[in-house]
Amino acid sequence: MTRALSGLLGLRAADLRALAERVRGEPGTWTPLRGRIVAVLPFGPSALPPAAWLAAAQRLGAGVLRLDDVTSGATPPPLSVAVEAARHADVLVTSHPALGFARAASELAGVPVVNAGEGDGEDPASGLSLLAAALAAHTQTGLSADRRSAPARDRIHVAVCGDLRGSRAARALLAALAALDATVLLVPARGRDLPEDALQRLARRTGRRPLRFEARTMRSLLDMVDTVLLAPEEAPQLPLFQEVGVPPGESERRARREVEDTDVLLVAPTDGAPERLVAAPFRGRGRAVPEGVVHRTHPGALAALLEFAAAAGAEPGRAEAELFRDAALRYRSPYGLRCRNGACIAAREPAHVLPDFLLLTRSPADLECLHCGTRTRARHVGSSEALRHHPVGSADAAKVLDANLVLFRTPAEALEAGFSPSRRGHGRPA
Repeated sequence: MTRALSGLLGLRAADLRALAERVRGEPGTWTPLRGRIVAVLPFGPSALPPAAWLAAAQRLGAGVLRLDDVTSGATPPPLSVAVEAARHADVLVTSHPALGFARAASELAGVPVVNAGEGDGEDPASGLSLLAAALAAHTQTGLSADRRSAPARDRIHVAVCGDLRGSRAARALLAALAALDATVLLVPARGRDLPEDALQRLARRTGRRPLRFEARTMRSLLDMVDTVLLAPEEAPQLPLFQEVGVPPGESERRARREVEDTDVLLVAPTDGAPERLVAAPFRGRGRAVPEGVVHRTHPGALAALLEFAAAAGAEPGRAEAELFRDAALRYRSPYGLRCRNGACIAAREPAHVLPDFLLLTRSPADLECLHCGTRTRARHVGSSEALRHHPVGSADAAKVLDANLVLFRTPAEALEAGFSPSRRGHGRPA
């Protein structure tokens, strides 16, 4: 199985820390990709121009292919271009409007693919760059041993506020932080919170939901430096913040405690301006409210992702095995349900991309699309051997073997696929 670096959520913590170290390290003169070919295929808007990826590949000693080198004028469907490019290249770098394109392209082409931009999903290069900066700040400004225990000091505390929904850099950073089991404080701008499916995916990776607070203004989190540090003897002035789903009193106590421990603050403006990174925003006294610095993706992040993809090309999906160990099984069938997200590559290209889900629970049958993370629920279970379908939770549904399992949302969907309604009876398992 080849590696698809479509996002950072599926990477192991050890791999992420090693990648972050590579970003922060001094550029070397060695060329680890000498003799390799990297194809840069922009099929849609990317976070960085293709020239940035081409330059990164060449600095590593790789030869490069451009989109024009593969298409020669006429432009076939992007997945077909990826398959053709894989005949000549060892690693593909793609951008595409559909979520999960890099993953699908990797499976079809049989080579590692790095996501340089997909719809409203993650921006792995920017997320890795932010993670490297956050870990560096955590190392430099960690609290003393008398404030926290050693395990608590080792866990990085990050606050992310603003446009959580629209900032692909912020979403990639959150994915990386989930893999590192970090403490994350989310303060979304009004109407710009993460989609519920994204929150559930992060929660499943960490085993807990991130702390989420609502703020009246984008500025209010930065203003807390005065509330927390300059007047600590007064009653907490935290009506600006209310944790989602938590009683107000407990919300204020948790807000103060977590804000004081923040190592790094990422501000994602709602006007599309660049993200700002603030190190140790709420430590120290008598200083002005920090504005932070504009974060630009470090070129080392591109190089690190290319190196990692090339080195992991022949490895099995070890990170997925760890990430999804709590799933009932991986569900792939050409007969049953497909992703309901119209922005997902599996929904857009049903003739070329096989649906790929995690079956999180068998009854009820809750699934998560591996291409885009969208959740869905199946209400009918079919057997590919018997070509019959049954309501989820029924005795007949329980007899269907995993190898024959086909899932449907509705009876009409099952009938359209050629599955007949169940007939009560006894016999060998379906």
